[in-house]
Amino acid sequence: MRKIIGFLLLMTAFVTAVPAQTMTPTNDAKDDKSEPSSLPTNKELVSRARSVYVESDTFYMKREHLESSLLGRKEFIAWDMRVTEEKNLADLLITVKRVPFSNHFNYTVTHRTTQTTVMAGKVDSLAGRVYGLIADEIVHKMKEFRGDPFAKPKA
Repeated sequence: MRKIIGFLLLMTAFVTAVPAQTMTPTNDAKDDKSEPSSLPTNKELVSRARSVYVESDTFYMKREHLESSLLGRKEFIAWDMRVTEEKNLADLLITVKRVPFSNHFNYTVTHRTTQTTVMAGKVDSLAGRVYGLIADEIVHKMKEFRGDPFAKPKA
């Protein structure tokens, strides 16, 4: 008889404890919305960047050509951007890949420390002009984040 009473008391305690735990409201959803994101925005990441590293996985676009093309852009110079040969020292990583059997080149610009893709695009090119087109697109997109260094102030 004691075993039965003990078992019933144990079951009663278990049954009343479980619904109390599952019915307790949690604030997980509220916390996610109220806390600011710990990652900076793409604009903040690009605006703070001071150096880039270029890598290419294709024979048709040498990284040296893209580096030279970026360094030849007046905006790139005005922003005091640098090209580095050390991947682990760069703020931004530019990766270029060619779609096999095509003239499509995809590129991504990734913030190295946060691994956040801040820009991406696709360029179609024949006759070896891909590096100039990619450099133009990257600088144009950086202008959206950093602003045009040569824009005249509004009066």
